[in-house]
Amino acid sequence: MRSFLSLVFLCSTLWATDSLAVKNTGLPVGSKAPGCYAKTLDGKDFFLSRYVGPRARQELSGPVAFSFFTTFCVPCRNEIPYLHTLKKEYPALNIYMINIREDPKIVRSFAEKMNYTLPILLDRYGKIAENYSAVVTPTLVLIDKDGKIAFYKRGFEKSDTTLIANQFKRLSEKQD
Repeated sequence: MRSFLSLVFLCSTLWATDSLAVKNTGLPVGSKAPGCYAKTLDGKDFFLSRYVGPRARQELSGPVAFSFFTTFCVPCRNEIPYLHTLKKEYPALNIYMINIREDPKIVRSFAEKMNYTLPILLDRYGKIAENYSAVVTPTLVLIDKDGKIAFYKRGFEKSDTTLIANQFKRLSEKQD
């Protein structure tokens, strides 16, 4: 049954890519990032406002990267290890993986199997993904310390690594 549901979701994602990607290019760079709240896979509370914008906590303040993913997304399995590499290179950036509409037990098992160590936020009802126009996985969103969208990209190919690294570097330099 899970395989069937995964297939239905994959087909709907592909349809959404074809029908919405042309009309909806995501959030414009420079626009205010939508606020969000989520539970982490470890059960902790996450509020974006603690990290970016005027109310950010000084000890947490800094740019944030969101990578929207699902456990059955093949391009996600290529992007996430690359993000782990970037976290080592740019430790001041707060990188979060956001799982969309999957059972936490499945997500935990997947993360352990894949040796993922980046924090995972659970978007159980897909509201964060909806607010960020993440109709395709992966969707990578970089948010600067002021709470503005600094970079927005759908999908992942190996050739994207230079572009993404340059965006992380630019955002990190802007932080200093």
